[in-house]
Amino acid sequence: MNKCTLAIPVRYILLSFILLTSITSQASLIFINEIHYDNSGADKNEFVEIAGTAGLNLLDWSLQFYNGSSGLIYKSFTIGDVTLVDSYNGFGFVAFEVSGIQNGAANGIGDGIAIVDNNDQVMQFLSYEGAFEAKDGAALGILSHNISISQNSTPEGKSMQLTTSGNHYDDFEWIIEDNTYGIKNIGQSFISDAAAISVHVSEPNLQLSFILMTIILLISRKKLITRR
Repeated sequence: MNKCTLAIPVRYILLSFILLTSITSQASLIFINEIHYDNSGADKNEFVEIAGTAGLNLLDWSLQFYNGSSGLIYKSFTIGDVTLVDSYNGFGFVAFEVSGIQNGAANGIGDGIAIVDNNDQVMQFLSYEGAFEAKDGAALGILSHNISISQNSTPEGKSMQLTTSGNHYDDFEWIIEDNTYGIKNIGQSFISDAAAISVHVSEPNLQLSFILMTIILLISRKKLITRR
């Protein structure tokens, strides 16, 4: 009587485990493109604008607003069933009115905003008027990236916004200009480059994982041992 055992080397098992747990799907680039939080007199029409790859749906994503002095969330804004529409070279824009955005804390410690996806993963964590570390929420333990400018009682109708050309957040520069709520900013242009406008998110690509696992098993099939 023959007894057949499929011998799968440990290295293949480990590889398949890594692939199944760490393979990620590609999703759209997304970042804060414009902010208005302070103006002379009583603050009016405060908002945050997001830019990202067209076609990205933001259902159950959120904006988490952080108090820099405590590092804690003071406001959370849940985004509904919104899809970014191609407005310029494969990018879309959407703005959200959010009242009560804090004006920056004292002693060089600012306030911040985090973009959080529907898997509670932080896509971006910006601050203005000083950097700080988040003490709760999705950004817990993350140091904010401080914007180089701030609004200190600027005239009504102005905002902090990104300008110049590129297809990634780091390509642009912050300026204060007339607000461009929900559209491309003043002097801003997006370079179409499909290879450059993707980031990794945490959702596993199960189809790709299955294909790779099948390939591993086919390779292992050659290790079939026949025992008598």
